[in-house]
Amino acid sequence: MSITINHLPSTLLKLPVVLTPSAWKESVHLEQPSHIAEVGTRLGEVVLEAYRELHLQPDEVQIDFGIYRFLPNGDRSGRHWLELRLHRMDAINGNSYLCISLRAEQPLNLF
Repeated sequence: MSITINHLPSTLLKLPVVLTPSAWKESVHLEQPSHIAEVGTRLGEVVLEAYRELHLQPDEVQIDFGIYRFLPNGDRSGRHWLELRLHRMDAINGNSYLCISLRAEQPLNLF
């Protein structure tokens, strides 16, 4: 299924995207990648899925979503579901950003 993100308000597409350390470890990190591009692919999949959900719910400040991914230890016997949450962090000083966290954890407060 292909959902375009071109219809997101440009202000949302310009926001920086950060991941909590735990979200990074579970969704992007690989203990022994065969090629560094694997890490880039995993990061791209997480961010793209977050944008897809934001496209469907552009007015929400917190969106639950998830991805199927191989475990960080490199086990490729099957993909495992990971529950994530996208937070739209609106900063008073104008430095707003999107934060991806594990569903059970709090977002990073950078400002």
